[in-house]
Amino acid sequence: MLKLTMIDAQTKEEKTYTKDMPSARQLRRALEIQAQAEQGEMEGTAMLDEMVTYVVGVFGEQFSYDDFLDNVPSDKTFETIADVIMQVTGQKKGNDGLKKKAVKAQK
Repeated sequence: MLKLTMIDAQTKEEKTYTKDMPSARQLRRALEIQAQAEQGEMEGTAMLDEMVTYVVGVFGEQFSYDDFLDNVPSDKTFETIADVIMQVTGQKKGNDGLKKKAVKAQK
């Protein structure tokens, strides 16, 4: 089961979203995003937009693109996205290669 926790920026309430196992299509898209990040094919805001849109879709639009941007702290944004992608692909936590690539592409 996938899990993502956000803290509402206004109420400061913690909200946890869950999703049953992702589809093979979502796995495929996660692998595409990882490859694009590693190869530097996406940069800056385009990369962030693509990744946030992916995360929203994986969780079945239980929250919006704007909810994600407004309720995930900037210093946790790429870590949160990478965590979701690692959950989808079955990678272990601590493998922050995607996060490093995403942060590098943002510069």
